[in-house]
Amino acid sequence: MAKHNRGTWCGLGRLTVLALAGTTALACSELNTPLYFEGETIESMGNDEVFPTSGLALRFRAPTEPERMRLDMQRAAVGYDMDIPWVSRDKVHIEITYRVTNLSNEAGAFALIVDGANEYTQYDTQAVAEAIGGDDLIILPLITTVAINVEPGATYSGIVREDDFAEGELDLDALGRWNDTSVASPTFAGVLINRSDVNPIGMNLVPPNLVVPAMVQIDVRLRSTVAMRCEYYVRVRDDDDRLWHNDADDVYQTSPTLFQPPAMM
Repeated sequence: MAKHNRGTWCGLGRLTVLALAGTTALACSELNTPLYFEGETIESMGNDEVFPTSGLALRFRAPTEPERMRLDMQRAAVGYDMDIPWVSRDKVHIEITYRVTNLSNEAGAFALIVDGANEYTQYDTQAVAEAIGGDDLIILPLITTVAINVEPGATYSGIVREDDFAEGELDLDALGRWNDTSVASPTFAGVLINRSDVNPIGMNLVPPNLVVPAMVQIDVRLRSTVAMRCEYYVRVRDDDDRLWHNDADDVYQTSPTLFQPPAMM
């Protein structure tokens, strides 16, 4: 579960506004500091049948030929027949800072759902819930916060941390590239409900030396019991300068496949 901290909104300090990847990016003036991408504001009327959503695509530069060669060499060395992701979890680290405001005159609760895509697979909580069907809506998010109560007119600030994304990115790759369909230990649902370091159910096919792909698209959904508004920033630490910010560089093209739960297959 995502952890939450009360406190000032963002707390970014001295900022410089950059035009980057078709969004507003905020970065401190010093080198080697995170970039902040502003997401579109989300508003929920309360108990929406379709969760209001804001999507944000992180654009990355395409690897150079020497970098592609290194990826091929790494693939040959790891011992499993899968691509090594260019946008990998060990190079790109993601966090969300958010603020939710209760717009109503009564107390209510909210939870954030974070879905999205890596280079290979896209996950959509709403689509999965609709595919499963049934009288009760079954919500199996990639990443979610606990339910938070907010008083009328009040505001709550919190964080979806890097370690929450690290777990969600592993789950997403397990669903997409290492899907175990065994009845005894199915990947679907098991990996989403459990933290892999506590209960690795569904991770049977995931190799121990896996290079986990990072997310390249972030979809934030707001669930609330009364009218609320969510504002958020996506914070990215980019270890090897892989985000696209130079017109001379080609943009890395990805075509992730939408994950389909067993009910849709």
